[in-house]
Amino acid sequence: MQAVAARAFWCDPLFDFFSRDLFHEHVVLPRVFRLFFHDLHAPGAEVWVGEHLGHPRALAGWLPPGSFPRPTRDEIDRTVRSLALLGRVHNTVKAARLLLEVDKRHLKEPHWYLALLATDPSAQGRGLGSALLTPVLERCDRDGIVAYLETQKEANVAWYARAGFDVCDEIRLPGIPPVWCLRREPRGPS
Repeated sequence: MQAVAARAFWCDPLFDFFSRDLFHEHVVLPRVFRLFFHDLHAPGAEVWVGEHLGHPRALAGWLPPGSFPRPTRDEIDRTVRSLALLGRVHNTVKAARLLLEVDKRHLKEPHWYLALLATDPSAQGRGLGSALLTPVLERCDRDGIVAYLETQKEANVAWYARAGFDVCDEIRLPGIPPVWCLRREPRGPS
């Protein structure tokens, strides 16, 4: 699934910024997603997989309410893993500043966190991403829990708005592509 995620984020504005060139991006992206997948092994985390033509081509990785803020030991472990990865990226200092700012602005109230949504380009536009959001968003509605995510693609803001997400914050640091923070309030019964 790391390969699916890496292909989905190929030519992503933020990953392009932190890559020296296309070859470097090809090498670094799988390592970035290894870090994401490590987080998705947390207790209560859920990974939903969508198939196209009999092959896994999309995934949604959710962390449950209570995952943030992370326990100190988990935060130290994640920081060590992040530092090892940051040493391999272009614009290292800016990458570290952005990661710290994203963590600082992360929603504080209990929420389901969409840590990763990725669809292989060969399967995009087929409804896989939307289908993978549905089970957890329905649970959020039923349980009265907020859903939260960050995206670094402005086009994704409108896509997530169709699922009920609204921009709650925008991270703009000098010389770094922006990141949008989105939240979705639980919906009552239809």
